Amino acid sequence: MAAAPAIDLRTEIPTLLADRGFRLTAPRRAVVNVLVDEGKPLSVADIHARLKRHSVNLVSVYRTVHLLRALGLLRVADTSKGIQHFELAERFTGHHHHLICQSCGGVEDMDGCVLADKVLAALNRQVLRAQRFRVTGHDLKLFGLCRDCARG
Repeated sequence: MAAAPAIDLRTEIPTLLADRGFRLTAPRRAVVNVLVDEGKPLSVADIHARLKRHSVNLVSVYRTVHLLRALGLLRVADTSKGIQHFELAERFTGHHHHLICQSCGGVEDMDGCVLADKVLAALNRQVLRAQRFRVTGHDLKLFGLCRDCARG
C-alpha cells in the first residue's frame, strides 16, 4: 500500500485559519512553525523560548495557543507538574500516546498506538457492561523517568 502524500502543515494550518476568518499574523506563523518543527508536546514557555529571535511576546504565544485550541488545530497532550503541554491536533500528527516524566515533567510522544484492537474491543465491552458507557476513543499516558532523569 502506498503511503499517503505528506501534508505541508506550514501551509495547511494557515489555510485553515484563513478559511475561518483569522489573519495569519507574524506571531501566529512563528508559533505554528515551532509546533510543526518540534513535532512534540511543548509548554507555552517552551514555545516562547524557541521564539526569542523572532521577538514574539509571551502574550501573543498564549493568545495563539488559545486560538489554535479553540479551532481544534491544537490539543493538550498532557498537564504535567501543573504545566500544560500542547501539540498539533491528532488529525495532523496521527493517533499516538505519551510518556510523561515524573521528575522533570517532560512529555514525549510514543509512535502509534500500543493497544491492540482486540484489547480495545474487550475494554469497550467491559466498560459498557459495568458502566453503561460506550468508549469512542482513548488516550494512554505512561508515567516514569525520561532518559536524562533516569541517569541522575
